[in-house]
Amino acid sequence: MEQLFVSSSTQETQAIAAELAAKLESGTTICLYGDLAAGKTTFTQGLATVFGFTRLVSPTFLIMREYPVSHHHTIKTLYHLDLYRLNSVEEIKAFDVEEIWSDPTNLLVIEWPEKFVDILPKKRIDIFFKATTENQREIRFLTH
Repeated sequence: MEQLFVSSSTQETQAIAAELAAKLESGTTICLYGDLAAGKTTFTQGLATVFGFTRLVSPTFLIMREYPVSHHHTIKTLYHLDLYRLNSVEEIKAFDVEEIWSDPTNLLVIEWPEKFVDILPKKRIDIFFKATTENQREIRFLTH
């Protein structure tokens, strides 16, 4: 299934993410595609608000951040993974991603997944961000 949204602000991008988060099934992996400053981390921040987090920062230098979720009926941990600085499948596997996305109580959000598309799980939501103006973004969801 494919859906297209248009966002004109940080708040709209986060609201689109919160709407998606409210409908998530257990064991979902979300892959975020787009250029630098396209809205990927902003979107993830919107997802995180649904799970009770008011502050979520990009894991660019740490590669992955883990957030325990205490008030959701199926999702127990939110993982935010940024593959920008990784260069091999071995590097990504060192973060136990296959174990993370196989656990139905986890929600895994991956930025820059195009670097390792061959190992991504089949069950996932691909989200593509495209800047159409300085403040406007097209956000396209593709559910597998």
